[in-house]
Amino acid sequence: MPSAILDPTGLSTRETASDFTLARRPADLGGLKIGLLENGKQNARRLLEDVADLLHERYGAGEVTLRRKEVFSQPAPPELIEELSRVSDVVVIAVGD
Repeated sequence: MPSAILDPTGLSTRETASDFTLARRPADLGGLKIGLLENGKQNARRLLEDVADLLHERYGAGEVTLRRKEVFSQPAPPELIEELSRVSDVVVIAVGD
């Protein structure tokens, strides 16, 4: 079964499925609530904590909510996505190894 490879930068010249669009990006992160979703792999939490620190220091980001999905090979449960969407203005997802 073929797999789709998505370019997270949105700069790919390859044809993409029309079902996918880039998320809106805020012009400024100052004071915005940041959601962090860890995939459960080694070092993902550490990477996200460092990202949170940089977002605070460089861009004035606000409160951070860190959550972890328990099975890295499966999509995050809908209730976890809903929670992060509800409490966050911006969500960062990271993988680690």
